[in-house]
Amino acid sequence: MTSATIALDVRSLRVTYGEVSAVNDVSFVARHGEVTALLGRNGAGKTSTIETCEGLRRATSGDVRVLGVSAFGMPTEVRSRIGVMLQDGGIAPAARVDSLIRHYCALYDRGVDAAALIDRLGLTSRATATWRNLSGGERQRFSLALALASNPEIIFLDEPTAGVDLDGREIIRDIITELVGKGACVVLATHDLDEAQRVAHHAVVLHHGRVVINERVVTLCSNGRPLEDVVREATR
Repeated sequence: MTSATIALDVRSLRVTYGEVSAVNDVSFVARHGEVTALLGRNGAGKTSTIETCEGLRRATSGDVRVLGVSAFGMPTEVRSRIGVMLQDGGIAPAARVDSLIRHYCALYDRGVDAAALIDRLGLTSRATATWRNLSGGERQRFSLALALASNPEIIFLDEPTAGVDLDGREIIRDIITELVGKGACVVLATHDLDEAQRVAHHAVVLHHGRVVINERVVTLCSNGRPLEDVVREATR
């Protein structure tokens, strides 16, 4: 593959908090038309890495390029082509499903129909509900809808299926497949290794802030080996 297919390029990334090194010399690329799964145990550095890639956290050193530009101080034009689903939502408790999704779609103005998006995420019956009155799975789908409002070319999903029931997981899985089919790059941070094996093309496994695996999923799971076993062995 050529460099033209690269949506995210992370090089020698370090993120420290005081004397604690959360991310240490992490390098990988994520490509258009693929799902790259960022995997590892709690505290491995996944969220720090993904937040830095999103431009929400400053790196201590290294370089991150998103859609060809630096993640540190991205121009508005580039940021409008990115979708971000935070692990903890980041949505005001009184925010109403239909109002906020419509607002996001109008703000981005990238051709996304708000009513269709609400329906696609299975939220039509909850359109007038507020964030505080949604179940955990509904909140996840609401957060994903907001990330999709920009019709993103690259989308960062941090634990998108956490607390989501089987029907919700199927919806999210189908949406990821649709995004990839349109040529988007999906960067997925998750603890759900079965889900990662289902949807991901490439796996980057972190352990104590370092990359211990950077490989195609089909290669890692050759001979019928579950991705869970591969990750567990690499992060002992």
